[in-house]
Amino acid sequence: MRLEYGEIFTQRGDAYHGAMLRHPHARDAEFARLFEGTPAHTGQRVLDLPSGGGYLRRWLPDDVEVLCLELTHGFGNDVPVYDPAQPWPHGSFDHAVCLAALHHIEDQSVFLRTLLTRLHPRGTLHLADVARGSGVARFLDGFVGRYNVTGHEGSYLAADPAWFAKLGSVIRLGELACPWHFTDEARMLEFCAGLFGVIDCPPTALREALGDLVGFRHVEGEVVVDWRLLYVDIQAA
Repeated sequence: MRLEYGEIFTQRGDAYHGAMLRHPHARDAEFARLFEGTPAHTGQRVLDLPSGGGYLRRWLPDDVEVLCLELTHGFGNDVPVYDPAQPWPHGSFDHAVCLAALHHIEDQSVFLRTLLTRLHPRGTLHLADVARGSGVARFLDGFVGRYNVTGHEGSYLAADPAWFAKLGSVIRLGELACPWHFTDEARMLEFCAGLFGVIDCPPTALREALGDLVGFRHVEGEVVVDWRLLYVDIQAA
């Protein structure tokens, strides 16, 4: 049975959050690429939904206001949980972010349209997620789904300009490299096991799957995982 975001991270959000706390810089490139095309400026407001453990703050200027909201209490922190049935008390934003979560949300177009309604006119929705048919998608649904506590069956989007154009004006669309960085292979394997909730899996099997389906390299004393996501920026009407 395919589980949705809230059901998944109620069960393994704490392991995900623990991995992010132990290795806070592993995904720097993934977060940094969100605002490459349309940066957040002084005095602007950013909505991060769903935000996991509220990691986005580090990649934004101090004078930008960030509101982090979640869809579950499973990450074990004080990030408020968004209830779509309740009135929206937070006003409008200049930017909204949905990073690496949409593939676990059932009605994706409704969710993205809701985020767009939270923006000022000409505000920007920054979406980044796994691309349909990619090696990362095969790694997640194949290997990770076999070994983690919730299974993994993502609903991935294609790089289809027409689909995104139904939501708003597409100002960026492309699958981009956003490599993860580690000091050694042991830290790479620990991070991936925690982030994806992998249990009862030999580290050698995880290493082999990462190498075959995603790819990793030793570069100047670091281990670099060749992570890639589909990045999309949509401008609100």
